[in-house]
Amino acid sequence: MKNNEKEKTVEKKREAVVERLIHMDVKKYTDYLSSPWRIMWTNFLAGVAHGLGIILGAALVLTLVTFILSRFLSHLPVVGDFFTAINVWIQTTLSGRVK
Repeated sequence: MKNNEKEKTVEKKREAVVERLIHMDVKKYTDYLSSPWRIMWTNFLAGVAHGLGIILGAALVLTLVTFILSRFLSHLPVVGDFFTAINVWIQTTLSGRVK
């Protein structure tokens, strides 16, 4: 009798696992894994998104750091001349492109 009870509990557990897998959309995942082109396309798009995020984030951080340093360090004697020259160069470059 104990073997029969163990078999019933194992069968119940197996059915519970199958039900969980059905609810987790395993078919979609296995379809995804069975298509190597879909995997490569998805990973390519993810890489492009990561690269774009890194470039935009770095540009934003560098812009903010340059702005802050040009505002606060332009009054220092040695470093101030350097940042003032950079600020003038940026302004002339931007004004030349607008024309």
